[in-house]
Amino acid sequence: MYGDLLLALSGHPGSIFVRDSGGEFHISEDTPCLAPHEAALLNRILKIAKYYYNILGFTNVHRNTIKIRRTKDPPNAGQYTAALCVGLEKGLKGYRDTLITLDALVRENPNVPLSLLQFHLDKFQNLFPILANIIDEIRTNEHMKGCKILELLHEQSACGIPFVKDLLSDLLQSCHSVFYQQLSAWVLHGQVKDFFGEFFIRDVPSTDADGVPYENEGGLFAKHEMNIDMVPHYINPRVIQVIHFIGSSVHIFGAKKHSSNPLQKEDEDHFVELLESLQRKDKFCSIEFERVIEIMREKVAQHLYSLMMNEGKLLETLELFKDFFLLGRGELFLAFIDSADNMMQHSVSKKSSDSDINRLFLKSYTQLGFSNEDHVEKFRLKFASGLAKSKSAEQVPSKWNDLTLTYDVQWPLHVLFTADVMAEYNKIFMCLLKLSRCQIALQTAWSISTRSGYKFDADLLNLRSNVAYLIDQLQYYLHVDVLETNYTVLLTEIKETKDFEAIRRAHNKFLGEIQAWSFLSDESDKTVSQLIDLVIILGFQTAVKFTSMADSESKGASVKKLSSNYEHVVLIMVALLESSAARQHNSLMNQLLLRVDYNGFFSNKRNQKKERLRKAALSSKVVNQPPS
Repeated sequence: MYGDLLLALSGHPGSIFVRDSGGEFHISEDTPCLAPHEAALLNRILKIAKYYYNILGFTNVHRNTIKIRRTKDPPNAGQYTAALCVGLEKGLKGYRDTLITLDALVRENPNVPLSLLQFHLDKFQNLFPILANIIDEIRTNEHMKGCKILELLHEQSACGIPFVKDLLSDLLQSCHSVFYQQLSAWVLHGQVKDFFGEFFIRDVPSTDADGVPYENEGGLFAKHEMNIDMVPHYINPRVIQVIHFIGSSVHIFGAKKHSSNPLQKEDEDHFVELLESLQRKDKFCSIEFERVIEIMREKVAQHLYSLMMNEGKLLETLELFKDFFLLGRGELFLAFIDSADNMMQHSVSKKSSDSDINRLFLKSYTQLGFSNEDHVEKFRLKFASGLAKSKSAEQVPSKWNDLTLTYDVQWPLHVLFTADVMAEYNKIFMCLLKLSRCQIALQTAWSISTRSGYKFDADLLNLRSNVAYLIDQLQYYLHVDVLETNYTVLLTEIKETKDFEAIRRAHNKFLGEIQAWSFLSDESDKTVSQLIDLVIILGFQTAVKFTSMADSESKGASVKKLSSNYEHVVLIMVALLESSAARQHNSLMNQLLLRVDYNGFFSNKRNQKKERLRKAALSSKVVNQPPS
């Protein structure tokens, strides 16, 4: 009987120990001469047979990854499941050795007590149910695959039974071998070696389910993305982001074979040595893992920095962005606005307007004597449809508010100047262009007033002077206090680091600061932004008055209305700036307030108005008071 029992424990039922339809092993009802306590003890031992049979069946199905890859069956198949099966095979060897030992023991002494067999097999009564639960979780949970298996094994290995804990740790280490292979392919070559969708980095699909191509912004993470569902919880999410950065950067390095600064062979050898040292460890140590990943990040970030500065000519490109997107070359845009204004006031087809506007832009550039045409040819003006279909701020049909600027971003700068970043630059460009056009319109109006034969209108000239003053102050604030200051800080931070990620953070901060203090960001005060827009509209409306043919009476009434609106808007703006400056204690906000409200002109005017209203109310109260 002991021979049949050992065969059943090996997963081979017979006539005495049978396997029912539910997968349970038990004593056949026809077995004679068994005391009830013996039958109960045998059935308890036979519970191991069920678990072993299921574990053995799982390993036989999942261990051949080549066959699984071809058939796509069973579910949740993959390299991690196959590695788990390899680990299970090694773990089950101890069980088989125990059965061989018991077989030899029984052969030597056929009368060995049944309790001795139970003693030798008792440790598997604790181990096999845990292994069976792991297998059932993989079979039943369609999402339990890949790196999620690592997480499952890591949770189960937190066990107080030394024998069970050691085996589960071995299984985890077996699966980590696949993890390190995929990690090595990613951080060394920028490639995702993942045939079953198990790694936490995956390729970005080029088309959707209907075959429509996705719009790719071409940044550092354009080709690969993080698969959050596959991130093991015992690895810090920040480390996963760093791993994403390392592999994406290495992928960028391989995009140009003729790069003058390829990833150094000694760096690659160092990476291999670090990963092998991790894989040789008996247990996964998160602290050591993070240390190794950080060493890799520093090397890759330094190399990417070198590419940006040497091949990408980052500083030269930033200078161009300052000249064009941030209107640093004011004389160029002055000439361009002057030459293109007539065309922009008329409705033209999009095809002809794109080519015509770029022809005028290039003509303005060459007429000013700039020698390097390669720079300007990288920029192209483009009309973005749907930005301003209604009347513009000048209240005449115009295409100025549709005008955007594009730049031909070359490798490797595309990892820094992504589509989102270029959109931020364009937002600033459109704001500055609108302000410059208003300033030029008011200067042109003053020029008209100096011509002989111009009918002198003191109120209109005074209004133009006041609006022009405020526009000039806004221009100075934006270009000097905001743009020039933050640009200097950006250059300083770039020159003081050798790390690409530090450059990216500094550049994002640069754009964020500009938008925040230009009142263009989502977090900035929208009321101040709206008031600035109203001032610009008032500026355009004032400039139009110098060329309008309205009679003097109606023109005078409209000028008084504009003056009243201007005073109202400015007083509100000053009050808001005072409140914001007091609340935020920011030097830039105080600087803008100082420029707008120079010598307290508007704040004194507001206080005088309040005093007049107070006296008027007091006087009215005295007049209406009944006599005593």
